[in-house]
Amino acid sequence: MATSTLALPGQLLGPATRYRPGPGTHLHNANLYASLLGHVHVTQPARAPGPAKRLTKITPAPAAGELPTISVTPSSSSSSSGGQQQPAAAGEEAVVGRKRREVLPEVGNVVLCRVVRITPRQAVVVIVCCGETVLEAEWQGVIRVQDVRATEKDRVKVYESFRPGDVVRAEVVSFFTLKDCG
Repeated sequence: MATSTLALPGQLLGPATRYRPGPGTHLHNANLYASLLGHVHVTQPARAPGPAKRLTKITPAPAAGELPTISVTPSSSSSSSGGQQQPAAAGEEAVVGRKRREVLPEVGNVVLCRVVRITPRQAVVVIVCCGETVLEAEWQGVIRVQDVRATEKDRVKVYESFRPGDVVRAEVVSFFTLKDCG
């Protein structure tokens, strides 16, 4: 794993056999995942002073204290990419001159959103990421009760499925603007 990549919440960082969990990470099923949006840092363990010793016998795997520590630190700005910009693909930001052009979520995109309000018929969310692009503008979305799951739609209770503050991975199934009210 590169030492300064951007991680999204829930993104796989690596196996627990290769890294020690640090701040901003959590362990699940012997894998380490990012708990927050930010930059990934891998810190090598401190070596004991003195010359390296030659191994003359088979030794067990390194102890947890000898593994590098992987951590995720929140970024102060989602657009701090060191000034390097790449061409925009679907669902990513494009740079026109010195201006940034924001990406619109489209039908079929996978988005990360944060639940802000719950009603009996829907959960109101704010879209944070579209694909792997962190959005600078706030886009509001709605998860309707009939869109929560594919089976037993009549038995879904929104307040049992979501809570305010939850981070949800969802797929955009329709797009609605005020122009559509016309």
